[in-house]
Amino acid sequence: MDFFNKLGKKTSEAYQTAKEKTTKLSGEIKLKSKISDYKDKIDAEYREIGKMVYEKMKIGEDASKEEITPKCEEIERLKEEIARAEVEILALKDIKKCVSCGAELELKSEFCSKCGVKQPKIEEPQVIVEEEPVAQAETAETAEVTEVSNVEEEKKD
Repeated sequence: MDFFNKLGKKTSEAYQTAKEKTTKLSGEIKLKSKISDYKDKIDAEYREIGKMVYEKMKIGEDASKEEITPKCEEIERLKEEIARAEVEILALKDIKKCVSCGAELELKSEFCSKCGVKQPKIEEPQVIVEEEPVAQAETAETAEVTEVSNVEEEKKD
């Protein structure tokens, strides 16, 4: 019996590990897809700016700052979203970037393996869980089923 308990425990651990890796990989893929979408939107904004400038130049006018500024602000917003998504990807991979050269490092690394610069320590976020009082569940009485064979016979017919 002990063999089966150990086997069940190992199987459960393997399942949990696979589940965690799959969840992280899925999250990473979603974030990379978002980054790709943001980059496409940035390219579209650049094209719109270029088109505006060209159209104005074609008729002998200068493109106004008021026309271009909203497009530039949108580009900056999208770049910030990309940066946030990249940080989320690093967190999913349990890595960080060197503050000096940008090399990918393990979270616990004190120095960069590429350039040797000392890295700031990353503090583990503390999660505070407030326990709520548990309400007692109501119990309902159930009748015992004594004629299981009758049910099985009805299914056969």
